[in-house]
Amino acid sequence: PEPCVEGHSTPGGYSYKAVRPIALAKCMAIAQMIKKEFPDRTLSGIGGIDTGGHAAEFILLGSDTVQVCTGVMIHGYPLVQNLCAELQEFMGKHGFESIAEFKGMSLEYFTTHTDLVARQKEAIEQKKKAKVGIESDDKWTGEGFVAETESMVS
Repeated sequence: PEPCVEGHSTPGGYSYKAVRPIALAKCMAIAQMIKKEFPDRTLSGIGGIDTGGHAAEFILLGSDTVQVCTGVMIHGYPLVQNLCAELQEFMGKHGFESIAEFKGMSLEYFTTHTDLVARQKEAIEQKKKAKVGIESDDKWTGEGFVAETESMVS
């Protein structure tokens, strides 16, 4: 099984791309805890990082640094240079001059699944309230048909 080091491997490991979503979630949870309870501590993100975009995701969720292991095992050390260049591209594109400028910026936009469901339900209700026209077919009288039709087409 991959990854293979000098012809040797081990089954049962969970790493590289498969672990990234889990690692991001754990990174976020730990970063939130550090922010509240241990503000003098740092966090290093690890788990499926092999591009500058991946590194940026971990930093946006509160990592001070990132670590790469399996990606280097598979692609070799040039991966690190590419990752750094891509991270610098990301920073330039978004106007960041240092990691500190964007560290943890995404934390405020994450919530629980229950909260997302409630937000979605509220958004649907708001759209229903704002809906123009009749509520259901049985409410249609035929009066104002032309005006209603014209309001529905551009």
